[in-house]
Amino acid sequence: MQFVHKIAIGLALFMTFSTYSHASEALQIGIAPHSSVRIILESHASLRAYLESYFNQPVQIATAPNFSEFAKRSNQGDYDLIITSPHLALMAQEAANYQPLMTYTQGLETVIVAKEAQMPTQRPLRVVGLDPISFVTLTGLQALHETELGVGQNNLNVQYSTASDNAAILLTQDKADIAIMSLPNYNKLNDTLRAQVNIVWRSQPKPSRIYLAKAGKGYTINDWQQALSSFTLSPQGQEHLKDNKLKEFRSLILNELDSVKPLARMAKKILEHPPE
Repeated sequence: MQFVHKIAIGLALFMTFSTYSHASEALQIGIAPHSSVRIILESHASLRAYLESYFNQPVQIATAPNFSEFAKRSNQGDYDLIITSPHLALMAQEAANYQPLMTYTQGLETVIVAKEAQMPTQRPLRVVGLDPISFVTLTGLQALHETELGVGQNNLNVQYSTASDNAAILLTQDKADIAIMSLPNYNKLNDTLRAQVNIVWRSQPKPSRIYLAKAGKGYTINDWQQALSSFTLSPQGQEHLKDNKLKEFRSLILNELDSVKPLARMAKKILEHPPE
């Protein structure tokens, strides 16, 4: 398998607002780089604003150049609140004592997208994903290897893009045959780009993005639980759902993340022995 890494953003971006009467260290919201930085900032602006008001202190939104770097930072406990895919959430829980708190009612679906309305037949197949340990990338590659799609291990050339919109652009430029992305990110493609690509495979829903918090900076897990519960009932919380085409928030079921242990093990192995 050929791995070509493409990193468009070399540093995590931060966004800080306002001056507060109680000077204190900013709270860090770490959001997995599932989309472009612009989309991440826009789609979580209501959460940032609400938490700034709730805690009365500055809040920063932070991401990373890719999922692998984000996972390393999460596993080191760099963030106060994390919003990430379920297998990376499980890794952060085990490595840095984060507590999973909530998710969304609808599961996360992975899609494989091509220019034509059917799976390309040429081999080797040029595949573009988001990162070697991305939840949707691992899910899509697993489907290519193990399902009726019937693509063998030696018939894939895999490259990586930093965001789903960039991956779709590679398709339109004939630099890739298929792209793997989440259904929500496919739906967020601009109208012009989405009109040029087609979904050729779609997974069953998997656990969605997970909110996790850890104690620190004077706040307990219970403080974070109350803050997030309040957010879900607020106008900002409803705005977040509407902007991201989501239905509802929900609490996590006990041991719910156990279902993604195989993907978490795969991601951990890739982090320990990254592809060259």
